[in-house]
Amino acid sequence: MLTQQALNTEIVPLCLEDSVQAALLKMDECGANTLPVIDDGERLAGQVTRAELEESPGERVADVEMEEAVKVYGTQHVFEAARLMLQYELRLLPVIDGEWGYRGVITKQKVLESLGRMLNLAKQGSVITVQLDFIDFTLSEMVHLIETEGAKILGITVETPAGDDNSFHVSFKLNVEDVSRVASALRRHDYRVATEARNESFGMDMESRADELLRYLDM
Repeated sequence: MLTQQALNTEIVPLCLEDSVQAALLKMDECGANTLPVIDDGERLAGQVTRAELEESPGERVADVEMEEAVKVYGTQHVFEAARLMLQYELRLLPVIDGEWGYRGVITKQKVLESLGRMLNLAKQGSVITVQLDFIDFTLSEMVHLIETEGAKILGITVETPAGDDNSFHVSFKLNVEDVSRVASALRRHDYRVATEARNESFGMDMESRADELLRYLDM
């Protein structure tokens, strides 16, 4: 899904001529500590934080020393929005076109909803996780083995190595209740099955794989 497909146009950006007090009230209304600022041509001019507004010696947003805005283009995937939100700990991002024209914002809630749809979090299913070394990292054979056993893949996530662990963990959400046949088929082909969860909501596993994203979502 592209960010332009998940736009929120109800949250109004700040304008240069807005008063500092009005800008602070707007932040309170949308629950954000950083908001984009647009110029008279409705192009993205930058962003201001609550702290910068509260410390401003002037009365207008134009008097505040703005930061370069953290933004996404409408043609970028929501994965990029999620990455930037994590990196900068933001609740929303301005979405712009190729000419820096302001299109709207994408919010944390919308990003999570989009990820949920893409990963089929709402659907019930069983989960199987395979541990792979980088040199063995391939999906085509695993997909073939899973489908040969009559299972359909509803979602896939890949957890990259962290710390001293040099292995990838690939989790599959399957439409079957019993994954024992799939697990056996994978083991016969020397795959290491790390977890084998039956009759569980895939959302639980996917949320654990997305801890970095969910840790700052306070919905």
